[in-house]
Amino acid sequence: MWWPDILERKRTVGRMTGWLVLAALTAAGQGAQLTQGPGADTEAAWSPDGQRIVFQREQNGEADLVVLDLGTGREQPLVTGPGDARYPAWSPDGQSVVYSFGHITTTAHQGIPNGYNLFSVPATGGEPRRLTSGQVRDYTPVFSPDGKEVFFATTRELSQNDAALAALNLATGEIRSLVRFGGTNMGAVSPTFSPDGRFFACAVETSLRANWRIVIGRCAAPAVRATASPDGAAMYAPRWSPDGAMLACTGYRVGDPGWGIYLLRLADGAMARLDTGPGNARSPNWSPDGKELVYEGNGTGSYRLYRLAVGQPVFGPAPEVVPVEPANPCLNLDFAATKDGQIPDRSGHGHPAAISGTLPVSPDGGIQCGEGYAQVAGHPDFAFGLGAFYVRAEVFLEQHPKRLQLVVVGDYPEHHLGWQIFINAEGRPFFNSRTPDGTFVGASTGKPLPTGKRVTLIGVRDAKGEVSLLVDGVLASSRGTGATMAYGTPTQIRVGSQFSGSDRFTGRIYRLEVGRGVPEERRQSMLTVAEVLGQ
Repeated sequence: MWWPDILERKRTVGRMTGWLVLAALTAAGQGAQLTQGPGADTEAAWSPDGQRIVFQREQNGEADLVVLDLGTGREQPLVTGPGDARYPAWSPDGQSVVYSFGHITTTAHQGIPNGYNLFSVPATGGEPRRLTSGQVRDYTPVFSPDGKEVFFATTRELSQNDAALAALNLATGEIRSLVRFGGTNMGAVSPTFSPDGRFFACAVETSLRANWRIVIGRCAAPAVRATASPDGAAMYAPRWSPDGAMLACTGYRVGDPGWGIYLLRLADGAMARLDTGPGNARSPNWSPDGKELVYEGNGTGSYRLYRLAVGQPVFGPAPEVVPVEPANPCLNLDFAATKDGQIPDRSGHGHPAAISGTLPVSPDGGIQCGEGYAQVAGHPDFAFGLGAFYVRAEVFLEQHPKRLQLVVVGDYPEHHLGWQIFINAEGRPFFNSRTPDGTFVGASTGKPLPTGKRVTLIGVRDAKGEVSLLVDGVLASSRGTGATMAYGTPTQIRVGSQFSGSDRFTGRIYRLEVGRGVPEERRQSMLTVAEVLGQ
């Protein structure tokens, strides 16, 4: 037999053996290995025609892009050389690949003009084309379903440790902001779109102690969004299924052996963890027909690519939908009616505040703080347990005194600083609650409180333990989770100072309301996934 015929026969047998192995493994629920060799193979994306997979290969401290032909098993280098080429994504027509590129070993101090930016390269290979520039991080790009825009995570135009998603118009080069997630210790990555292009999903991290969570929003109104992943789970890298019914994502829940691939059913929030064998499994990506996933797993020691038939996944029970209780005030101090050392309570619950020191009433009806404080006696009305509660305070600051100031604090046997509204030394307003062990869980704005005007602050701890803050009706994007302290009857509610009398507020207070439930201003941004999707 002629040598080329022998080679072809060996290739054919090899392909048949590979497909037999694939069939055996996927029948057992575990993925079939696609890549091997040195380095780590990650962040795979399936081509629109279903014939190829592009991925990043990390070795020798750098990352290249490689295209794998699923029919032949051949690998073709796509982007190579010094630097990091990461997070590849196909154009809808399969003609090009967009990715993030930077030099991890160089810094702005060395005079480099750019950071991690977006590039495009023909899917068959060729010269990359720069799409964005600047000393910013542009990463995890994905094409819009119509191919006209590229959406990506970015740090551009952010003044703090913030996060945002932006969209690049490929025809004009214009970059527009899609959504901002304000505050500190933030992350927003891996945007993905519903097949009809009406909705987006991404992974968001809201604070240092918070888990990654999956958020879904409307493209036409990005502020209309909801959390799709369950409380207590860490989930990121979502990818919308071709039929629009579910998300595949990386996830971890307490009790899991490691990171795994989860399916999240959008109709009811039920989840299924796929069997990917030993080790961690991450970054799933759908085949165009929605029947398979490609993902990265480290069951062999290094990350390799695997493909897995989805089959008929077994979903767990749908999570219970916790109704949002409307606001029900149990304290409403009327500062303008202060008389004889007392501030009357107009809530109907009879909790007047006794004044210590001097709190004169200003001509416009507030009390001028700084020389005294007010104290509301503890009462079971303020024993919120694990339920939702809120604190509303209307305040005025002439200027920022550059020190910590307490507007109001709930002093509980469980913790002297059970909950607070305060202004920090930078002038930023905070609302905080506590975890069961007393750890601070705060929500804040990224900017100082405006001076010279009356501002309404509303702090909310909801029934799931999320802490949020609204400033004049605008929800601060920096929020906290895990604030599940059960509040009993407080010792006191202190207005205008710390529970001990220190850190006095120097501005004016016009309104203080404390109650159970969630005010309407916050309820408008606590939509369910079904409400966002219009189901």
